[in-house]
Amino acid sequence: MSEESNAVFEAMFALEDIRELLRETAPEHRLGEEQKKALEESLKRIMSSLKALEDLK
Repeated sequence: MSEESNAVFEAMFALEDIRELLRETAPEHRLGEEQKKALEESLKRIMSSLKALEDLK
């Protein structure tokens, strides 16, 4: 699988992790410290994946 395809899947998995965090904290979405760290890590994974995809331009 290409690096770009891997980047797409990595971003999708990270988004799924965020969706799970939001599901766990519904309806108010108040995150605890560990959840905030997990959110930050997921966002970093997404941004890294987007950078890899952006390099296709």
